Amino acid sequence: MPVGATPESSPADAPTEPMPAQTTGESTWTIAKAILPGFTIRRTVREVRLQFTVADDRGRLVNGLAGSDFRIHDNQAAVPRIRNFSRLENLPLQAAILLDVSDSVRPVAARENQAARFFVEHVLRPQTDRASLLAFSNEVRLWQRATGDRNALYQALAKVRQLGFITYLYDSVHRACLEQFSASHEGEFAQRVLVLISDGEDTGSLHSLADAVSLAQRREVQIFALSVHPPQKDAAGDKTLQRLADATGGRFYLAASEKDYPAIFTAMEQEMRNQYSVAFQPAEYTPGFHTVQIELAGGARFQVHARRGYYFDVP
Repeated sequence: MPVGATPESSPADAPTEPMPAQTTGESTWTIAKAILPGFTIRRTVREVRLQFTVADDRGRLVNGLAGSDFRIHDNQAAVPRIRNFSRLENLPLQAAILLDVSDSVRPVAARENQAARFFVEHVLRPQTDRASLLAFSNEVRLWQRATGDRNALYQALAKVRQLGFITYLYDSVHRACLEQFSASHEGEFAQRVLVLISDGEDTGSLHSLADAVSLAQRREVQIFALSVHPPQKDAAGDKTLQRLADATGGRFYLAASEKDYPAIFTAMEQEMRNQYSVAFQPAEYTPGFHTVQIELAGGARFQVHARRGYYFDVP
């Protein structure tokens, strides 16, 4: 369980199976024990763990749901049983801030920098969180390694400059996930988030959008994307940012100006730190990518925000 997180579960929701013991990528090893006089019998079972949020039609988080309220489909096959369900609060964050500094965002570059600064000032908790800062254009550059020191991040933001005219968005997302989030989750308890501040344009990446999404899913990184422009503007890049967020269980936000930042980052922090968690056995132990769909039983008019799938690797 994440350090600093507060699980909430009622006896009615308590699983009859044991809690996950160790996370390995997208899978969890569960140790089941049967106590006999002088003996302990152990059984190892592969599990999948997912975290997600639920919102109403106004975008407000829905709390108080139980495991019995959800149905899960793994590769379109119904999961017969949710083995573990909990509600997590106050999750610590392991964040990477990825700032677009290409020529296409020049008119709003100052506002984007201010958005990154707002995240550091109002969302980052130095006692429990860590954040790194990267900026990209025709290359991606690390300006500050992961730290809980706000002043170090402020100083790095003050030094960020435009790097070029080409925009390698997909390459930069891919590299940020690769270098800022380890493949192993052992010993890590924080929620992994990529805060992407960009107009969503890509003009020449070697990696595709699918490549960027795939690595984010493998590293269990949720992408929270922000674009700054008037709401009436027809911005094709917004669809790209929306796809990155939807596929990884994050969110896309649009800010007309810096006046929108308080509401946006308050909502963003709530989504990042307060989530439901489920664990289940795959319907089939097929190596490779598994699609996942989480639905509310009874057709409730709420929206589930979860990554679209996971990679099942055979040890």
